Formats: sequence, C-alpha cells, structure tokens
Amino acid sequence: MSTPSETTSDFANARPYVSLGTSVTTPSSRLRLAFLRAIVWSLVGMIYAPLFTGLAELMSVAGLGFYAYPLAAGLAGAVGAVLYGARELALISSGIGAAAGVAVLIVLSGQVTLTTAVLIASGLAAVVGLTVSFPQRCSRHVPGKLLAGLMAGVFGGALLAVAEHLHPAQFSALATVAFLVSVSAILYVGSVGGWVALSRRLRLEGRSCYIVESAIMAILAGVAAGSVWMVAAPLLGTDAGAPQMASVSMHYELQGAVLGGLLGGALAGLLLETFRFSWVNDL
Repeated sequence: MSTPSETTSDFANARPYVSLGTSVTTPSSRLRLAFLRAIVWSLVGMIYAPLFTGLAELMSVAGLGFYAYPLAAGLAGAVGAVLYGARELALISSGIGAAAGVAVLIVLSGQVTLTTAVLIASGLAAVVGLTVSFPQRCSRHVPGKLLAGLMAGVFGGALLAVAEHLHPAQFSALATVAFLVSVSAILYVGSVGGWVALSRRLRLEGRSCYIVESAIMAILAGVAAGSVWMVAAPLLGTDAGAPQMASVSMHYELQGAVLGGLLGGALAGLLLETFRFSWVNDL
C-alpha cells in the first residue's frame, strides 16, 4: 500500500494532458501516431461504407440520378462526423435507433416498412433529446461538426458525380467509397474549426442547443433504424417496393464498399498525420 507521502509525490510528478500530435518529437513516435490515426480513420471508413452505399442505392432507386451521390455522401458524412466527434450523443442515438429498429421488426414482422422504422426511431430519439439532460450537453460542438461533415460529404459526392458522368463506365463500389472517405475526411478535419466558429456565431450552441441536439439525435436514430431495416429486409421479405430493391443492391455492393472504406480511411489518416492536421478531439 502506498503511503500519503508517496501519493502526494505521484500527484506532484503527474504531467498535465497533452493533446495528440503536440508531443511528437521523434520519427518513431511520429510513425506510431500515423499508424494510430490510420486505424482510427479506417474504422470510421468501415462505418461510413454501408451507410453511404445504402443511402446511394435508395436515392438511385428514387430516381435522383446525378444528385444521388452528393446527397448520400453529405448525409453519410454528417452522421460520420457526429459519430467521430460527439461520442456520447452518437452512442445514445445509435443505440436508440438500433433497438427501435430491431423491436419494430420483431413486433410487426413482415409488415414494417423502411419509413415506419425510421419514423418510430426518430420520434423516440427526439423525445429523449428534449427531455433528458446529458452531462456534457453542448460541450462537443455537435452542430458545427455536423455542418462540417455534411458539406465535406456534399463536395466529395459532387466531385464523384461529375467524374462518373464523364467516365465511360460506372465506378466500382471499392473505388467510390475509398475516394469519398479519403476526400471527405481531409476536408472535414481541415474545415471543422471554421464550421464550429460559424455555429457559435449563429448561436446553435446557445439556448437552442437542446433543440438542435434532439434533431440530430432523431436523424442518427433514424439512420440506425434504417440501417437495421436495410440489412434485415431481404431476409424477412418485407416491403417488396423500391426500398427492398435498394436493400438487395446494397448487399451486392457491400463487400467492396467496406474494403474501400477501410483503405480510404487508412490513407486519409496517414495523410492527415503526415501534414500535421489537428486531431478533431482536440477541438
């Protein structure tokens, strides 16, 4: 057992927290940090891949054509930004959405549609956001991070849509997701500080914070419930309309998309560390 003098000495010798990236002084530590950042962003890319693929298939089936990529990439980027930069809110929202999606599929079985699952989960999350006071409410700059992820995704999706329009053949799922993850990640990290400053000027982190965050929770929960439905729909034979067709198409593209997300995320992480971009969690 340590004595009081030893405990006091430990506290005296303890060093304050130093943000990632500021204490790197040797090539070996730089290499370790680059490897860590590549892993972090590859995991983000792995989450981004099925989300973007499902949204893109839904929007293509809906006949949005050229606008399918920017819209799908923008929404996927916004969700990914909140998942990466606002962990508590993202975990709670995703948990509510996934649980609601599974419960609806169990209770209603083959009768539940994608719209039903999304609306139920979104409504439940919105109620929780409005009524429950979280310990770190408004401390993660959620609105600014969501705007940064949304705009980065829209920009990357627009570039992809233009490139594919000029290309003689459709890009593979692997190439599409790898491009979007790497480009969106770099744009997000490079611009998130400015978007957070803008959200403060617009007072999105002021008195209206709980309203903004409840809306974000509703979106995240709806996406989580929709993801559960998209994965389970082909197995349950539910809703034989356009969402069912999109779900089946997504399953065919999923393997290449996830691999693209892993590769694109790893590349983005390496580039971010090589060029000394700040870590978002330092914001």
